[in-house]
Amino acid sequence: MEDPGSRNRPPRHSRAAGGFRAARNLAAIAFIAVAAFATAGLVYNDPRLTELLGLPHDATARRVPGTGLGTGPGAVGHATASSPARQAGVPADGTAMAVPPPGYEEQDQPLGQARKPASASSSFTFLATNADGGPVGYSPCRPLHYVVNAALAPAGAETLVEDAIKTVAAATGIRFVSDGATTELPSQARAPYQKDAYGDHWAPLLIAWTTPEQAPQLEGPVIGTGGSTHFSFGGGPKTYVTGSLELDAPQITEELQRGDGSAYATAVILHELGHVMGLEHVTDPNQLMYPEIGAPDGLAAGDLNGLYELGRVPCRKDL
Repeated sequence: MEDPGSRNRPPRHSRAAGGFRAARNLAAIAFIAVAAFATAGLVYNDPRLTELLGLPHDATARRVPGTGLGTGPGAVGHATASSPARQAGVPADGTAMAVPPPGYEEQDQPLGQARKPASASSSFTFLATNADGGPVGYSPCRPLHYVVNAALAPAGAETLVEDAIKTVAAATGIRFVSDGATTELPSQARAPYQKDAYGDHWAPLLIAWTTPEQAPQLEGPVIGTGGSTHFSFGGGPKTYVTGSLELDAPQITEELQRGDGSAYATAVILHELGHVMGLEHVTDPNQLMYPEIGAPDGLAAGDLNGLYELGRVPCRKDL
């Protein structure tokens, strides 16, 4: 999917439960919110990006959303396109956005190498691709730093995020580096470069245990959302530089009270991390990136093959 566009806070719509495979029971069916994209505009109604304020005249940045995981029978969230963004490279007031110096921690070769999946599978789709057809991903030649706001994390969730990250790191070869705890709250207008908070480089991936009050995109049945921001120069290739993942702490608290709650919550986090890394939904119900989580068995062959390809994108010393 090339250059997906903006979405406002998604309204909720109902859909007959018969269109989906049952998971758990009718009171606890889990669905992934379906995102509708436009070719113009930017993600999460970010006013800084919507106006393209601060972008260098030859650069563009776009937030590529994953889709939110919802709960409740037949509940599906749809995104709506905002008004078209200004033309890339033509800021509204002529200013240029501050961007970090290029190549922070970038090496000449990938820092890790995922083992090729044991079983071949084409049951994966990418959220965004470049002109050559290759997927948009994070540079494998630099660490992907992340921070966690665990102030609202439920009891029993202490290792869920770390375990999920280890799984995705092994599947991609991407080296994740924890920068520890943060008090940063999720924002629909999160800046990808926050020098005062994080230093002179792209902001780390933000993983936040939160609530619909703090993160309105979690209102209704949505239990988690995730996505990343890609950056490019002119018509050149795009690469993700940062992202965010929001987890509905109250809903996951309820899940953890079930017998298989820990495995189910892990599946939710893995699914959203899949979106952060660049995976879209698939129509194969055997994959974790299918728009419903039934039996939380973890990453399947299609998920693993997609993540493997995302770990093989080009290095980007220019970003």
